[in-house]
Amino acid sequence: MSWEKVSDVRWERPVDGLEGYFVFMAGLTSDLCDGREHYTLCSTLKFETASSDSTAALKHAWKQIRYEQPYIATIVDNMKKVYEVPDEKALEQWLDSTFIVSSAANSEELYSSVTPIKQATLYYVPNSSELVFRAHHHTIDGVGVLLFWHSFLEALSSPVKDIKFGDETTRLAPTMERVLGYPEKPSEELSNKATALLWSWAGSIPGIGPVSKVGAVPSGKCQNSEFVFSKDVTTALVAACKEKDISVSAAVHAAYIQAIVKYADPSLKRSEYVTATQFNLRPYLPEPYNSSKYAASVFYTPLPYKADHSMSFGDLTKSLTEYYRTSFKGKPEMLEVKGHFTRVLCATVQTPEFLANPVPKDALVSSLGIVERYVQREYGSDIKVKDIKVGVDVVMGMSFFFFYTFQDTLRLVYAFNDGFEKAEDIQKYMEEVQAILTQELGLTYAG
Repeated sequence: MSWEKVSDVRWERPVDGLEGYFVFMAGLTSDLCDGREHYTLCSTLKFETASSDSTAALKHAWKQIRYEQPYIATIVDNMKKVYEVPDEKALEQWLDSTFIVSSAANSEELYSSVTPIKQATLYYVPNSSELVFRAHHHTIDGVGVLLFWHSFLEALSSPVKDIKFGDETTRLAPTMERVLGYPEKPSEELSNKATALLWSWAGSIPGIGPVSKVGAVPSGKCQNSEFVFSKDVTTALVAACKEKDISVSAAVHAAYIQAIVKYADPSLKRSEYVTATQFNLRPYLPEPYNSSKYAASVFYTPLPYKADHSMSFGDLTKSLTEYYRTSFKGKPEMLEVKGHFTRVLCATVQTPEFLANPVPKDALVSSLGIVERYVQREYGSDIKVKDIKVGVDVVMGMSFFFFYTFQDTLRLVYAFNDGFEKAEDIQKYMEEVQAILTQELGLTYAG
């Protein structure tokens, strides 16, 4: 699965399992929902700069990112990732179509009216000093989005004046299996392990979930509802988790499970929570693939997790802490399992049997950790990051539940489709998460 030069300017490689999964899901929903693609990632960054010509500087930084990380400009053609080295005309056409200055009042107004994208696209909203980045999930993942912002802001603060395209193809992102040197065909033992792991999830869904009309009514508008904890609550939460030797990710995830158990759809008649949580695998890769130099890449994996609906908060946090801390750490064989696991996933979701199953009503959980591990609060002497938000387009499938901390506050982002779920219900679930954390961890704080 390596890149191959097929013409003077065109390079191709087959998608890997996870990229292929996202390509298939995007195509499926696009055909059914007027071109809108499920899993298109969307992130907003609010910033301050002393630059007198922000538009020109931002546009140049976007061009620089394409040169430094050409995977950002790839497209898909028949389950192959494609990159074309641009001449001057092609480069200007790409800039015109993917760098957009919006007259919207703010990013929320922009998001409500965006149209489907063909490639990763950057929007500048000068009225609110915001940038909005949208990209297909087969091009980048959640942590990759944060690393992208770092790379972009580095390019903005330290521009390369003379950029000449032609040699950037040496930096096209390889598959993770290629990086780690794993064979394309796994051993029988590994193949069986990966298949069994996949079916521990695929054979058990849907599990417990809240009320949702997904699969029964037409798709509505994509929404990303945010709930921000105060600094006092966040500080108390982190301290309580440290004292109990549980991870914050485990605590928030456990609270989410208990929230949707409380508000579970009674018609489902399920007793088990079933999910596949997202794991960032960059820490296990060699340089430079573990860094922001390869922000544009899909270097993560989903991993199945189950829990009985009757488990206590304490038992859930213990189980989830072990799950988050030990699923990959010190287990190099799991990195090799990932490759075949995602290939089986890609093949399975395309079968009529899988497509006939009900869509799970719970949200996929993604903990992005501490944002400042990836994005600085300031760049140079004149760029300040004021706020950041990560979400995803939910068009015709599972919702998403992101959480992360930035500027010492915990942020929850629940991505959903308002044709399937009500905004007031989503708000209720996030309020319940905070209430459960406060009660179960005995949080005390001012205010």
